[in-house]
Amino acid sequence: MNVSPLRKLFAFRPSVLLISIAAAVVLIVPTVLFTVSTNYGSSFYSYWLTGRVLFAQGQNPYADELFEQVQARYPEDHNVSGFSLPLYAILPVLPFSFINNFTVALILWRIFLQAALIFGGFRLIRAFRIQNRITPGAVCAAILILNYYAIAALTDGDISILAIAFFLIGMAALQDGEAELCGIMFAFSTIKCSLTILPVIWVCLWALSHRGGGIIAAWTAMVAVLLFLIGMLLQTDWFMLYLRSIVYYLKYMNPTNLSRLLENWQPELGGRIGWAISGIFIAILIIEWIVNAKKDINALEWVLALTLSIGFLVGIPNIGKHLFILWIPTIYAIDKMQLRWENRGKTYGIILSALFFILPWVFQLFVFPDWKNPVSNLNAAGPLVLTFLLYWNRWWIIDTFVDQY
Repeated sequence: MNVSPLRKLFAFRPSVLLISIAAAVVLIVPTVLFTVSTNYGSSFYSYWLTGRVLFAQGQNPYADELFEQVQARYPEDHNVSGFSLPLYAILPVLPFSFINNFTVALILWRIFLQAALIFGGFRLIRAFRIQNRITPGAVCAAILILNYYAIAALTDGDISILAIAFFLIGMAALQDGEAELCGIMFAFSTIKCSLTILPVIWVCLWALSHRGGGIIAAWTAMVAVLLFLIGMLLQTDWFMLYLRSIVYYLKYMNPTNLSRLLENWQPELGGRIGWAISGIFIAILIIEWIVNAKKDINALEWVLALTLSIGFLVGIPNIGKHLFILWIPTIYAIDKMQLRWENRGKTYGIILSALFFILPWVFQLFVFPDWKNPVSNLNAAGPLVLTFLLYWNRWWIIDTFVDQY
């Protein structure tokens, strides 16, 4: 008789957690040296300042004065902005906001984000059921933390890293049948809703179309409402102030998106062409959601990878340092290519990953050596290439792929 207790896998295995912590410790020294010797981190400075303004002074975290303080500290950063996130997004930053020394807080925050990226790399294996041998958990974690865009996000202290980690934990929980944890993590991933809102909507739509999946959507909605109410406890009118900050950000900061890129290339017609192309991609995404909502887990994963890719082409101002999330559909595409073509697929995967990894660094180091502005020339190319690769294997993944689980 087996009397050993059952082990219930929620979001991680102990070995994965230990490896993540060990890897984070290895990165402490370069993180400390980089933080002390440079002046970057405007995004985290806005979070840190917001927490202090909200709890120490009880003032409006969306006030123009906060933006002016951030701008005064980082006058050369053209992408700097005030706090333009849902108010509950400040919750993960609160422990760091109580640290008086900003440099120490930034060091600890960057280490925290590095650990989140490493952990997210291991969760990616389960979240998308990655099966090939060239991208095990350690490789996925290394790719996620060492690619150019992730380094840019880490340098800035951007909370998008934490949002994606929450989402990957939620997807892994879905694969393990933990609907409650999945919904909780999806709700928390909306701390950077411009990145995660489309993937969360798609997974919830898919879940609602399957028996028992309503629990995921219900928990996502309940926790999201709870977070909204927590924000109201901190600032009763926070949602209207949040919408105002978004309008201000879009109007005055001119964030980059597909339309903006084409407008820079062709001032007269580029903007309108860009919005027309974005409209086409929105239509494609909606059609795929409708067609695949009632299909199996293979369709869920493929459409999710497509949603993460096309999300950068539908007009949402995410292009730039947030492109590190494109490695999620890239690793997924590499996995399916190797499963489809056992020999050639491995070669294709290595070439694809090498190009995606090396080209941004080449542009950064030798063409546009400016840490403050992530490469723009590849911003539209990456999502377009991934969209093509995903459609190249669509019929095989959704219609003929034999589930090995």
